[in-house]
Amino acid sequence: MSRLFMALGLTAALAACDSENPFNQEPVVEDPETPVIEEGEEVSSEGIPLALADNLQSVAYVPGTGSDPGTLSVDMLALDRTDSDIPQQDYTPNAALTALAPGYEVFSYQDDALDRMFVAIVAQSNDGSVLGAVVMDGGQFTKFFGGGFYATDGDYTPGSGPNDTGLVSYAGTYAGLSNLNADGNELMTPPPGADPALLPDQSAQITGDIFLNADFGDNQVNGAIYNRAFVNLDPALQALIGGNELEDVYLIPADITDEGTFFGTAENPAQEGIGSYGGTFGGTEAAGVAGVVHLDGDTIPGIESEDEFGVFVLTQCGQPGEDPICASVNPS
Repeated sequence: MSRLFMALGLTAALAACDSENPFNQEPVVEDPETPVIEEGEEVSSEGIPLALADNLQSVAYVPGTGSDPGTLSVDMLALDRTDSDIPQQDYTPNAALTALAPGYEVFSYQDDALDRMFVAIVAQSNDGSVLGAVVMDGGQFTKFFGGGFYATDGDYTPGSGPNDTGLVSYAGTYAGLSNLNADGNELMTPPPGADPALLPDQSAQITGDIFLNADFGDNQVNGAIYNRAFVNLDPALQALIGGNELEDVYLIPADITDEGTFFGTAENPAQEGIGSYGGTFGGTEAAGVAGVVHLDGDTIPGIESEDEFGVFVLTQCGQPGEDPICASVNPS
């Protein structure tokens, strides 16, 4: 559970959350085994660094076909389900929010107008080898819950690259959720006369592009997220920060383990640490990669305590469904 943002000059300081900030701790991996996905099976978030998993306990996703978005069930730390005997809550496909996240499916859940609204962004790779997801509510009573998840089907072999160099690239779209308020268009209508102190907010969505270079000879990965922008930010906040555009994020070189997982630091253009990223490669010769980015540093001028969870699910350049930018790199 994390603090809500504070707009400078607009609101008073918020009380700190009682729980520790996982990013300020040493990276914690509760289980060395990478979570393995099976269609529709509940999967634990154990094995994902707590700086990325945060409040997200588990995800079960069955991809759809064609216009069918599939199904998604989520277990957050608290305040997201109505049946204590069922660990996960089914989320509802949200077509309006999916339209704001190219390449991903977006689901949401709100029990009633005075309960938190949770938004989940999820995707599975073209070859079905990896999936990634982020979930966040927009905040209520000065706090919000959020977290990320990634998993592989276990059929991972390292990428080889052209002429067996081990150098391969991945590209695609990035989708994120922020603790800054959205326009609120998807919130349930509150009862007449409800005090504003009781009302939940909707998490603002972020889109962008992401490019990764991986070296499976030296087992290193790095990259960048660029063209980042809010797509449904509250107009008052949009005016405060001077628009929708956000600065680029650089994913600093990190080790790739024998299992194909990685965990590293995210920096801003000034080379200041602003969070962390991690994920897993999957498939034959690492055809896909899925991961999560958690930004909890100073990323937006004029705003304090901003927080962002983002997801990426990418196809290796040279594979079916590759991103157009792959035309400028050596395929595997």
